[in-house]
Amino acid sequence: MSNKTTVVFLHGAGTGAWVWERVINELPVPAIALDVPGRSAGTTPQRCAEALVAELDQRDIDSVILVMHSLAGVLAPGLVARLGARLKRCIFVAAVIPPSGGSFMDALGFVKRFILRILFKLNPKGLTPSPEMIRAELCNDLSPQDSQQIISRFTPEMPGLYLTPVDAFLPLPNATYIKLLKDQSVSPAQQETMLTRLAQPVVRELETGHMAMLAAPAALANLIMKETEITD
Repeated sequence: MSNKTTVVFLHGAGTGAWVWERVINELPVPAIALDVPGRSAGTTPQRCAEALVAELDQRDIDSVILVMHSLAGVLAPGLVARLGARLKRCIFVAAVIPPSGGSFMDALGFVKRFILRILFKLNPKGLTPSPEMIRAELCNDLSPQDSQQIISRFTPEMPGLYLTPVDAFLPLPNATYIKLLKDQSVSPAQQETMLTRLAQPVVRELETGHMAMLAAPAALANLIMKETEITD
């Protein structure tokens, strides 16, 4: 395997590897984005982590820096456990970090947990928010073109990554949390709660909404580069 560190991007709910293209184009270091395999029946954070590590092995990638956006935060415990010394740094971008041994749902307030469970029961083939909800939560600082792209390409989500408890959190080798200060999906207050579940993370901030990789790709790439320098 190659010993050169690769930045590996994992997307959040509804999107795909495509959402990271602008950020990757700004980086002068090896970087790839992977599609999170979470949209089939029976998927769990653990199975996703296994599949992602297998893909890294297939690509002959050894040393990695993980960049996890939003929902992808639930994959961190499984990936930390499976990558071991190969993992040089975890960078969370407005990511949801469940309490150790809890689920994505456990990171939400009671009302949101109750509503989300009902919605998944009513939509067994996958849950897609309305265009109005997507626009309000994800597109508050995006151009009309980017907003339309998010809405038109939004992929239905299955309940596995939301409802399944994650592995107990192992100590992270290094952690950075990038707060998005105009986020309407994972609010700054919620992001502060997520920070308490990490041990002394580096904290960075961006004045963007939830889809910082589209709203400010160069600024986000710059913050990520600072973390690769720390790792090196």
